[in-house]
Amino acid sequence: MTTSTQHKIADIMSRQVLVAHPDHEFLPLCRLFLLMNIHHLPVVQKDSGEILGILSANDVLRAFSFKLPELGRLDETTLNKHFSVLDLMTPHPLQTISPEDPVSLAARIFSERNISSPARSGGQAGWDRH
Repeated sequence: MTTSTQHKIADIMSRQVLVAHPDHEFLPLCRLFLLMNIHHLPVVQKDSGEILGILSANDVLRAFSFKLPELGRLDETTLNKHFSVLDLMTPHPLQTISPEDPVSLAARIFSERNISSPARSGGQAGWDRH
């Protein structure tokens, strides 16, 4: 019997990943986190699929809580105007590995860098799974 450290990333990775794009609006993004029960979204360039950063539900909540006192109105237009994906995300935080790398490498990277969620480039369209 093989142990999980002998498996490759390809054996356990998600092949369809929800992604955000820089032009996505704040309120639909919040709904996505809630409806899909997710905590992190890779942010990718729409045309190229290039990874720009990662957006966490905590990033969204933190930004909202800091700006709440100055916003006044909390309608959809105001929220979408004051929050952008590029402002909220953590840019270029990603450590990438190959699907052929061993799971043990991923576990070591997660532990050493205190990473709580993997992200990978996956697609071209909005909230679609890729």
